[in-house]
Amino acid sequence: MNGADGMVLTFSDDVAENIRFADEASAALRLKVDDYIARAGIAAPPATDDPAEVVAARLPSPPITALDLAARGIGTIIWCTGFDGDFSWLKIAGAIGPDRQPCHVDGIGTTSGLYFPGLDFASTRKSGTILAAADETRRIVAHILARLGA
Repeated sequence: MNGADGMVLTFSDDVAENIRFADEASAALRLKVDDYIARAGIAAPPATDDPAEVVAARLPSPPITALDLAARGIGTIIWCTGFDGDFSWLKIAGAIGPDRQPCHVDGIGTTSGLYFPGLDFASTRKSGTILAAADETRRIVAHILARLGA
C-alpha cells in the first residue's frame, strides 16, 4: 500500500514483481536445502511439488491502484503483515498460548470471534504466503457466516 487519504487507499502496480521475487527466493532456498542434503550425504527422499502449495496468481487487469472504502461499503480493514509473530499486544484471555503464539485451528481462533489469517503453516505449508490468502479468506468467511447463521 502506498498511502491512505481519508477513505481512499492507494497501491503500487508491482504485485507481479513481488510474486516473481517471492517465487525466485523460494526456488533459491529450495536449491540451498537440496545442496546441503547432497553435501551432508543425508539420505532424504527427492523433493516433490505439493499441489497444496501452488496457487495461480489472478491479477486484475487493469491493476487496482486505488480503493475508495466508502464507495465500496468497506467499514473494517484487517491488515496482516510482518515476519515476526509478536502478539504481546493481544490481551484477550485464551487468545495466546504459553508459546506466545495464537491459539487457533487453521487460523480460526479457539477464543470465539478471533481469526488469524496469514500464519505460517496455519492449515497448509502454503499458509503465510500472499497467494494463500484467497483460500484462507474463503475458509474464515465461511466460518464467520456459519457463526452468524447466514
